[in-house]
Amino acid sequence: MIIPIDDNYRLMADVHCWHVQKARTRTKDGKQFKEWKSIKWFNSADQAVTCLGNLMVRTSDAATLAVALETIKDVTTTLSQALTPKFRVIQVINHE
Repeated sequence: MIIPIDDNYRLMADVHCWHVQKARTRTKDGKQFKEWKSIKWFNSADQAVTCLGNLMVRTSDAATLAVALETIKDVTTTLSQALTPKFRVIQVINHE
C-alpha cells in the first residue's frame, strides 16, 4: 500500500511495518528520475502519520513562532487531504 502525501513524502506499508518515504532525484545514464527512500519505520499507521507531520514541521523554513504555527496548519491540512478516503460511485444498470 502506498499513500501519497505530497511531492516530497509518502507513506508505504508492507507486511511488516509502515514506512515514511522521502523522494529523491537520481541520475542514471544522464537522465534524472524520482526515487523513493524509506527514512523511518513504524508498527502503526498512526505512529507513521504523527512522525511525518512532526518531520514536515521541523524541516520547514519557519523562523518565527507565527510562521511555525502557520506551517503546522498547512501540514495538518496536507495530511488531512492526503488521508481522506476518496470514493467514486459508479452506477451499473443491468437490463435483463
